Amino acid sequence: MARSQEGASDVIIEFLELIGGQGNFDLNEKFQALNIYENIYRSNVTCDIVVNDSINLPLKTPILGEEYLNFNITSKSVTNNDNHLTGPMYITDISKRTFIKDRQQMFILHGTSETDMTNQNTRVCQTFRNKKISEIVETILDEWVMSDNDHVIEDTVGLENIVIPNWTPNAACHWLARRALNENNVPNYLFFESNNITYFKSVDSFMSAPVKQNFVYSPTQSKDEKILKLMKGYQQLDQLKILHQFNVKDNINNGYYASKLITHDIIKKKITQHTFGLNEAYAEGITHADKYMPISKSDTYFDVTSRNNYAPQDTGSINEGDSIQSYFDSKVMFHPKHDKMYSTKTNDAYDNNVENWRLQRNTLLNGLRQIKLQIVMPGLPWLHCGDMVHIAVPSPEKVIESKPGMAKNLEDLNDKYLSGDYMITSMKHTIDFNEGRFKYLIVADVVKDALGNPPTHH
Repeated sequence: MARSQEGASDVIIEFLELIGGQGNFDLNEKFQALNIYENIYRSNVTCDIVVNDSINLPLKTPILGEEYLNFNITSKSVTNNDNHLTGPMYITDISKRTFIKDRQQMFILHGTSETDMTNQNTRVCQTFRNKKISEIVETILDEWVMSDNDHVIEDTVGLENIVIPNWTPNAACHWLARRALNENNVPNYLFFESNNITYFKSVDSFMSAPVKQNFVYSPTQSKDEKILKLMKGYQQLDQLKILHQFNVKDNINNGYYASKLITHDIIKKKITQHTFGLNEAYAEGITHADKYMPISKSDTYFDVTSRNNYAPQDTGSINEGDSIQSYFDSKVMFHPKHDKMYSTKTNDAYDNNVENWRLQRNTLLNGLRQIKLQIVMPGLPWLHCGDMVHIAVPSPEKVIESKPGMAKNLEDLNDKYLSGDYMITSMKHTIDFNEGRFKYLIVADVVKDALGNPPTHH
């Protein structure tokens, strides 16, 4: 029987069940809301489900932390079987258990992915010699993490000699991500999970991918117009909030605009200074959401005294200048180097090459904390963290008509700084009961680290 679609957020719940020691319990008629969370800064997907219970499930299952949720959910706007939200999610906690009336209670079950449960109970203790970081990550995920997840591992450059000293797989992969360089020598790798896929991939690569969905925002669109737009390939947002654009003091203090690294090789008794400015982060070969960095190259209105020279300058720009991208003393970092670390023979050479990744990574990842929007959309299960989307953000300027029905200032009706390509950094998939039926909505944070038009200044 064909399912009619009343709204773009209509959902299909193929099954939703709690599996425990006493069998399987169908939650389709018992749950009030299911939330699934994914985030590029978190290793694993988590969830929570609000249950309205009149049969005492915590006793009948019983719920003791050994159970798991299994589900298959998608939107009525989707026909592809690959675009479903699926389990399992393992129960980790029960909270807010409350009696709401006679013989009826509500509670929240919290869950996490299979890879998280495996990670919590596993320690990696292994030496890797002359291996790429991507090869080391692949070994850890294949041999130490018992999971059905697919792996997307971007190839890295350079060979490493590394000892993983009894860390969890997640801790090891995050540590490796901090020093990994892709084929363009860009050090902005992320390690996270999204809908049964584990990613070890650079932001550079994510942002190089084509836009997966186009969005427009107009608070006056009707329900039927939203469905029609979705059928035509672009989606009307239910809500749009501008969460963040910039914070100059934070950007100065965390080294986004400019920073300095002092390395010390205790064996060679050598101290060296390295600098990195935002200008260098927008050099050719590094992919951003758009073309121009989100601050001008102009000199600042305020004056800064000459910068300190802690040691001989090795890599980076000359230690002077009057733009905010040249005030390298705003953030000074220190990192040790050790000649022939992990060497087994006198002719073994090893260098952690910290000057090639620490400052650069710090700037590039802080770029993801610049222009940030929160959008609410009907459930689109083909979208996940790391995907690129295009958003047309309206300008508050008044429409000027050249003649009735034709705008004279059409180019001014979208905000030129806020509109553009964005990367999804976090998502909350919500399925809840609303207006007599279940609806599937997504709340997502999206970021862009560049502007489509050059910023102008004095």
